[in-house]
Amino acid sequence: MATTREIVNRVLRGLRQFGLIIPTGTDTITDDYLLMILQFVNEAKEEIEEAGWPWQALRQTVTITLASGTVEYDLTIAGAADVDTNDRSQLLYEQRNQFGSSERFYNSMSSIAQMWDVTTSDEFRVHEVTQEKMERLHLTDDDETGQPAQFAVYSDGDSIRMKVWPTPDQTYTLKGRFYIPQTELLSTDTTTALSIPQRPVWMKALMKANAERGDELGLPNSALDRAYLDAHGAATGKEMTPADQTVGLER
Repeated sequence: MATTREIVNRVLRGLRQFGLIIPTGTDTITDDYLLMILQFVNEAKEEIEEAGWPWQALRQTVTITLASGTVEYDLTIAGAADVDTNDRSQLLYEQRNQFGSSERFYNSMSSIAQMWDVTTSDEFRVHEVTQEKMERLHLTDDDETGQPAQFAVYSDGDSIRMKVWPTPDQTYTLKGRFYIPQTELLSTDTTTALSIPQRPVWMKALMKANAERGDELGLPNSALDRAYLDAHGAATGKEMTPADQTVGLER
């Protein structure tokens, strides 16, 4: 996988800024212009991560440990999970269609949340409800306790939080499939590897850098924009299966 240094250098070469190429062994970026290029790289990375396709490298299974008497959980390592989520994380859903199923973001009434209770060998899928329905369940119940059968997830600004119903009467283990975008590439470690395909990222960052200079290559429908769209489409196409591209519902 391409590192932060390699991606920034690709953008610099595209700008003909050969004198600013970061040499191997340089771990920290301090030059103001290079920091701006790194900002463009991070902006491009985040936009591509959120462009609608859940990149396979960013899909993770998160194990959540529920405690007796506790209904709300922070999905971080310091909280109830074995993986840190972030403010851009999303739960994945199984899409039912005529060829089988695929996992991606919620987009239809046939979407089923990827969340299971795996406490015992009798695993079952936990039913997702809205945050407001979850609040209603707790406000109008008789303080029921038992094995949680419903959950709601939402962002608290830094990570994902989960609330369950009914209130757990003992320890339970849930497993969920989440899309967790990579954190920002830092100027203090140029060896960090990019998780998603590199070509669309550095090409979009190059567009942003050209736009900052007032160059027409940074404009929509420019040759560079078309090349970026081709690179993004090719990278997405390599990951998609026929099931991912099928619209019809399973009968």
